[in-house]
Amino acid sequence: MSQSWHSLFLPEAEPETVISALRSVLIAHGYAEYDPFPGGTGTPPKLAATVRHFVSPVSDGWVRVLGEPDDDVLHAFHEALDHPVIVGWLTGEDGGFALLHGGERHDDPAVFADYLHPDHSPDTLARAFAGKIKVKALDPDLPPVAVLGAESLPPELQQFAQQQGVDATKANKLVERLGGKLLGRFSNDAPDAPDQAHAMLSGAGRAPDIWNSLDGQRVRAIASVLNLPDNWRLPTWQQVRDAYQVFRLRARSPRMMLMPGDQEAMDAVPDALNYTPVYMGKSKESL
Repeated sequence: MSQSWHSLFLPEAEPETVISALRSVLIAHGYAEYDPFPGGTGTPPKLAATVRHFVSPVSDGWVRVLGEPDDDVLHAFHEALDHPVIVGWLTGEDGGFALLHGGERHDDPAVFADYLHPDHSPDTLARAFAGKIKVKALDPDLPPVAVLGAESLPPELQQFAQQQGVDATKANKLVERLGGKLLGRFSNDAPDAPDQAHAMLSGAGRAPDIWNSLDGQRVRAIASVLNLPDNWRLPTWQQVRDAYQVFRLRARSPRMMLMPGDQEAMDAVPDALNYTPVYMGKSKESL
């Protein structure tokens, strides 16, 4: 699965301070800044590593840093700011939230008490972290799709698949072999269990929406309990990058004809130029 999502959330922070700290720490770790957008310096050749961020303007009291961070730099960034940082991520392998506070990384739900939405309780937060809160599929026309694999299936499905001699990573065969037996097994547990089982297994053979995966549903459940900004998930890094590219190009050549997709990119993030790119690269000699 090629989709991924990474964001850093900083409460009551100033974008300029975040940008300065991010650049300084990356430079200290051997990175050099570059600007690949229209009118910029371009992308240096033969980069061995890159970090590509966009720093958002303040939203609901939060600054969001979009893009996958260098894990080796995260702690230094946190210490340079001397500010709590919530780390959010979702990939094809896992997803969740962690808190950088006091020089340490914390994954216990209890440490998020200060960031709990006033409408929710610590118990609800713990249940969200445990994956026990249901969320709806983002696209109402499509069921939630699991990232199928031995580790992503619930324990009871893992055991049942093993008993049937089924490779849990092959969703189509899993559906074909287990179909009626699986739904029948679930129907004894809860009235809506067959629908849940079907939703989890359906969609095999097509690229699933990562946000409808089991990890994606868990991340969305956690975010709904935390007092994060409304734009915690969107726009995506890809949407900001695409819109920023078009707006920079239009600023240099206002009369240039729009290419297919340009208007959609600008409409998706009309304030893209309010985001600040922090693109840094490292050569092999710096590794």
